[in-house]
Amino acid sequence: MAQITKKTDKHFPEDILFEVVSRLPSKSVGRFTTVSKSWYAFIRSPAFIASHLNRSIARNVDDDSLHCLLDVPTTLDEHKTCTVLCDNTVSVDEVYEVELPMDFESKTCRLVGSYNGLVCLTDDGYGYGRIIYVWNPLLRKFKCIIGTSCCCNRLYKEFTKVIVGFWYDVVKNDYKLIRIMFFGNEGFSGYDKEQSHVEVYSLNTGYWRKINDAKLPGIIICSHQPAFIDGALIWRALYSPVSEIDEDFIVSFDTRSELFRRMEFPDFREYHSTQEVPYLLVYKGCLAFYVAPDCGDEGSEVWSIWVMKEFGVIESWIKEYNEETQQPALWPIGFNKNNEILIDTSDEGIIAFNFETKQSRILELYCYKNCWINYIESRVFLEEKLITGKWKFIGRKSYIH
Repeated sequence: MAQITKKTDKHFPEDILFEVVSRLPSKSVGRFTTVSKSWYAFIRSPAFIASHLNRSIARNVDDDSLHCLLDVPTTLDEHKTCTVLCDNTVSVDEVYEVELPMDFESKTCRLVGSYNGLVCLTDDGYGYGRIIYVWNPLLRKFKCIIGTSCCCNRLYKEFTKVIVGFWYDVVKNDYKLIRIMFFGNEGFSGYDKEQSHVEVYSLNTGYWRKINDAKLPGIIICSHQPAFIDGALIWRALYSPVSEIDEDFIVSFDTRSELFRRMEFPDFREYHSTQEVPYLLVYKGCLAFYVAPDCGDEGSEVWSIWVMKEFGVIESWIKEYNEETQQPALWPIGFNKNNEILIDTSDEGIIAFNFETKQSRILELYCYKNCWINYIESRVFLEEKLITGKWKFIGRKSYIH
């Protein structure tokens, strides 16, 4: 437990003070940092931050009114304002706005993921995956992580595709990044990924390390923002066009064993056309995917949800829902806490649809050139300094199997 000076302890026993303050909302806790130097150190201590975060997560689970979404603009020509939204069963209300404190050379950004109140972003232009930001919107603090590996400087432009993932390592209490870089050999199509380079970054150590011999030959990872299930980052993938194999499948990266794995989709095209794309999502803690007709398709509209009941077991895929509707959809944003799927439509903006009750509601919000993600406020602290990713050649072999 964090140590508090005798002056701070004069009227309140240390353990009682710890219990009381760690139960308060994040903004209230922030005000107490100005009480004294001892209070500032107390609230900044790792023990307090961990306790406050765990209780914030518990409150978020128990109280619908505390569930938040973060609305992040992906095109930054006009503004850099993010909005924290409170999502409940009745409405989605704006709580407050916060400016993105970092600059993006391309004036576009890509949302990678969010864990424990930290949001990961990268430039969506040339700097994609080369300049990565980890940001705490509540504290207005961020780290800028610049890749300095041999592949990120001299050869970076030659990589035809870069994929970034972000997660929290519970065992080591560490926030980590993975960067997968596909390389097109001279004389081959840019989509023929004969070479790949995979590296992992630890915020605790400040080092990038290469995962030796990781190969994803002939594969295109299509989804930028991965799903995260059971310690694995998961993307939708395709074979390269030159392979003459046209089928979707799943690539997962186990963050504990650092192994890649391929998994198959079920035969959903029995119910949908070959043009429809499966969007990977997380539904009630399980890997799921959503399929709907393209916005311009004519005829009957069918929204389907398939769920993998046991992660990694292909036979456990089931078609959970198959709903006929007249509402065209652009793409799914994800599921909210109430297990409603948030869908960006062409006409009405964002709607929330509950497959169990068959009820939908219009949120009167639009997601054009924006991205939403589940978000929880936290006091997880980030030093205000530039972090230049150092290079360290350590690691283990990892293959897709």
